[in-house]
Amino acid sequence: MSALYHEGFTQNRDISWLRFNERILEEADDRSVPLLERLRYISIFTKNLDEFYMVRVGELINDIASGDADKVDRLSGLTMEEQIKAIDSMASKLLERKDRIYSDLMGELDSAGLIKLEYDMLTPEERKTAYDYFEEKVRPLLHEMILDSTFPAGELESAPYIIGMTETESGPRFCIARVPKELPPILELKSSPSGEVRYMLLETLIKGRFNDIFEPFVTSDVMTMVITRNSDVDVEDSGDLLKDMKKVVRMREKAEVDRVVVDRKPGAFVQSFLTESLKLRDWQVYVTKRASFDFVDALTGCIINDPDEVFLYRRFTPFNIMNLRNERIIDLLRREELLLAYPYDSMDPFLTLLEEASADDRVREIRMTIYRLAGNSSIAEHLMNAASNGKKVKLMIELRARFDESRNIEWVEKLKKAGCIVKYVNDDYKVHCKLCQMKLHDNGRDYYITQLGTGNYNEKSARQYTDLSLITCDDRIGRDAERFFKDLFAGRLRQYEHIAVSPVQLADTVTGLIRREASKGSDGRIFIKCNSLGDEDIMEELMLASQRGCRITLLVRGICCMLPGIKDCTENVRIVNLVGRFLEHSRVYIFGSGVEETMYISSADIMKRNMHRRVELACPIYSAKLRDRIRAIMYLNVRDNVKGRVMLSDGSYVRKQDNKEIIDSQKILIKYTAVN
Repeated sequence: MSALYHEGFTQNRDISWLRFNERILEEADDRSVPLLERLRYISIFTKNLDEFYMVRVGELINDIASGDADKVDRLSGLTMEEQIKAIDSMASKLLERKDRIYSDLMGELDSAGLIKLEYDMLTPEERKTAYDYFEEKVRPLLHEMILDSTFPAGELESAPYIIGMTETESGPRFCIARVPKELPPILELKSSPSGEVRYMLLETLIKGRFNDIFEPFVTSDVMTMVITRNSDVDVEDSGDLLKDMKKVVRMREKAEVDRVVVDRKPGAFVQSFLTESLKLRDWQVYVTKRASFDFVDALTGCIINDPDEVFLYRRFTPFNIMNLRNERIIDLLRREELLLAYPYDSMDPFLTLLEEASADDRVREIRMTIYRLAGNSSIAEHLMNAASNGKKVKLMIELRARFDESRNIEWVEKLKKAGCIVKYVNDDYKVHCKLCQMKLHDNGRDYYITQLGTGNYNEKSARQYTDLSLITCDDRIGRDAERFFKDLFAGRLRQYEHIAVSPVQLADTVTGLIRREASKGSDGRIFIKCNSLGDEDIMEELMLASQRGCRITLLVRGICCMLPGIKDCTENVRIVNLVGRFLEHSRVYIFGSGVEETMYISSADIMKRNMHRRVELACPIYSAKLRDRIRAIMYLNVRDNVKGRVMLSDGSYVRKQDNKEIIDSQKILIKYTAVN
């Protein structure tokens, strides 16, 4: 297959990702969104950008350093150097926009009664409170340094630092002090009955006392600094993955710095010190009005009463179907399969199922794949209880879940200690699928309860991400899942009759269904919802289907390397984006309509890594009732004209022009949940 950029219907994945992050920023600029939720969007935007530089830009920098600067991207025709320049240009503009939104938003928060104080704004009483807090709490935790020419990059954490310069008899010197992460990031100085809160950021307090910290020197050019490190690190395979991943985590903490973010323009000395000692180019030092948003959650905690949703979205209680049932879920599932749509539905039925299974005499074995767990995971507790009750608990845990390696390593050790059988080695592929199965024995026969989902087994994510979770006793799915688990633990995979598994089967299944619909011409229908779309082979199949008249709707939250509306190419492709209160995370594939409809929920995005370098799983939805429900949710998402956008043929997003009826899909689904 030739490079797809010659066809003109694809775009660079990193530019597409930056456009997604721009959509996050749009929510921060939306005055219909509560104030602190808007500030949270700025925080998400900033964290996303940090991780983007750690991962994607880090990879590009490594490729350039290895001599691949002229290597051409197959989707855009850009060289590595050109990609870096395009990223820098767009990221700089986004940071400028973020600064404008942040300044306006802080003014609105101030007017609403959340008043952020600078050091010179303190009243005498507040100044004394701040002084005492600094001396008693902050100063003992500070680790300050005065440097001449060597920057201890390897000693710096991924945390905010206050930096500046001072003049000594020997010349200018660099001053640095870490903002203690052991302390709350804000100091609440006054809270009135009317709801007014006066507070100061911990970093602001340290800046105000910077001269005292470095006495007798006088400091200048004082600012907040945050660094990001290149997370693209490799270790030599020792044959012990647990040992290797511990080493990766340690190496990442000391990896090369690939970006510095500061909250004011550095003077010549500070700029040259940073670039020369950290081996950075000038463009890798980014100037923005606020470098760290670690304080947002703490500030949110200051809000006690907010009935008018000035600051925060009103909380809602997810629907728990078991509140309408007067029996144990493990018995209910013998005759009824459940579909949970997070966060509108509660995760509690699944948690209750695990809890019941851990003690039920009929349950002989529990099997599960785990990619990410919450820090305090009741799921893990139920699994450990099951093992202590004599159940056979077999777990496949992926140690290479990026940025969650440390947590997963901790869970491996705890679960093994509790008696669970834990496997974490798959030499060739990451295990990203979401599958849990219980094998039961009752009345002389075995049967299965199988759960398959689009999202991680993480209670926190289930309240913030939209995901689908099927829990079924369907024997067809159960027997396939049992074979899959046996194969997975044996280190081999094959094709299955009902579920579709990557890397051996899923891409071919999707391709075959696309071709089936393409053969119908204008009667063909394809709908795909995913987080990312970038697999070249599948994009080309979609393009060919469009050329034959097949109607294609793609609901893509993040990276989308395909362009719609290209003449004689993707004229029948419509691409929709949805960014709202919850992170759209479910993956759904629908091919055809009516009696010929084929529907899957999946853990896999339409990316090369998901189709060919990870163990993923797609599960067919056989129940007409459940297909109707999934289709209704997807249709509502596509029609959303409040948080939804449509992609133009240049890759940019615009608001929908259909204003006949206001449709905010997430808000509608919350209201539906409240009614039910």
